Amino acid sequence: MVNRGCGPDVGAYNVKIMNIQGGDLEGMKTLIEEMSDAGLNPDTISYSYSMTCYCKNELMDEAEMVYEDLEKNECNANSATFRTLIFICGRFETGYKVFKESVKVQKIPDFDTLTYLVEGLVKKSKLKDAKGMSRTVKKKFPPNLVKAWTKLEEELGLAEAPDIRVQ
Repeated sequence: MVNRGCGPDVGAYNVKIMNIQGGDLEGMKTLIEEMSDAGLNPDTISYSYSMTCYCKNELMDEAEMVYEDLEKNECNANSATFRTLIFICGRFETGYKVFKESVKVQKIPDFDTLTYLVEGLVKKSKLKDAKGMSRTVKKKFPPNLVKAWTKLEEELGLAEAPDIRVQ
């Protein structure tokens, strides 16, 4: 491809970044620079892989800055972006804010990621946030997942007591 005058596109760079996102921070930064030098702008996938790399290197503030840059550069976060910030970064308070943003744009992460988040909120005694998240999940998810979520609520002690009225 290169021998015929075609340079790599954003997708090709994303594959390269994907292959090193597990921890090679300098390699990831070099590829992002290389993209920029080639006149290419990172897309949502590039940003998600970059956030993953920062998180795996325990550089959570940097990962959050990449997320903020995503919007500044006119990219839209997708469910993988939100999953990365919630699941990999492990900051439950920030994760809850990210969850609320994901709901606004209808890009809610998968069930396992949300389970991880609600369990983390409960462990951190953020019960109000955990209950708020639960209410939202039950409104947004299909009935088969709501049933599993209700079971999780019961296990975590988040289930609402039934309304018992004496007549």
